Order: sequence, then structure tokens, then C-alpha cells
Amino acid sequence: MRIVVASLCLIALIGPAAAQSGEAPPVLEQVHACSAIAGDSERLACYDAAVSRLQAAQTSGELVAVERTQVQQIQRESFGFALPSLPRLFGGAAQGEAAASDEALQFEVASVRRRADGKAVITMANGQVWAQIDTGSSNRIRQGAGVTIRRAALGSFLLVPAAGGASLRVRREQ
Repeated sequence: MRIVVASLCLIALIGPAAAQSGEAPPVLEQVHACSAIAGDSERLACYDAAVSRLQAAQTSGELVAVERTQVQQIQRESFGFALPSLPRLFGGAAQGEAAASDEALQFEVASVRRRADGKAVITMANGQVWAQIDTGSSNRIRQGAGVTIRRAALGSFLLVPAAGGASLRVRREQ
């Protein structure tokens, strides 16, 4: 019985992503098909066999379940990159929720280096690297400082120093 409950939880987690792509993986369709069986013992036997196949697929890596918190973490870490397959992979609802909440993220600056053209390359404490693409002054951006990066018009990003001052237009490099 625990296996049936676990499989139903797994289906609930990956169901939206499968629905977004248009069809469920065959191993999940087999579990779904069991619900149409009228007899209790036949339905339970069907679920037992389908869950066994589901576990084998998960163990082999053919099927992977991802929790919503993991999806949100991946979306935060990919902030600033154009990843058009992300919504299809994790389902439209989860992507929309994260996109609405991640219009701006706060970071701590780990290092700042200046390129030959005078523009800054800023490495954040979490490892993200952002490069200045405008000609504004980046003198207020220092190691250990807090910054906010927010989405701007036409897919661009603005880096706003927590200490105040002019925003910089930036592009994510790593």
C-alpha cells in the first residue's frame, strides 16, 4: 500500500511537467490505466505491477522526479540566462510562479574586476558572473557590497547597488 501512495505522490510531482509536454511517459500511463479497473483485487494487482515498473524506471534513471523547491532553486540559479526549454521541462505553472517572484534577486559581490575598456565584471558570492554592458560608472560596486539585479525592458537586466547610486545594465556570463 505504501508503494501505491508513493507512486501517486510521484505522479503528482511530475504530472504537470508531463502534461506540459503533451503526454505522460509510458511508465506513468501504465499507472494511470490502473485506475480504470473496476475490481479491487485486479486494480491492486495492476498498481503493484505498474509501481514496480515505475520504481525500475526511477532506479535506472529513465524517470526522474523533481520537487517544486528544486525547480525553484534551479530557476533562481539560472536567473539571467535565456533557457527556453526550462518551462517545458518543469511545467508552465511552476515556471510562471518562479518568474513572477524572481523579477529581482539580491546578491553579495564576491569580486569586481575591470576590463581594458573600463567596464566591470562582477562575480557574486553564489558564483554567478555578470558583465557591465553600458558605460555608467561602476565605482560604487565593491567586494562584500549588496546588489539587486532586476529584470528590465526587452530582456535586459539592471544591477542596483544597495548603497545607492546609478544602476548598471548587465548581462549574465556565468
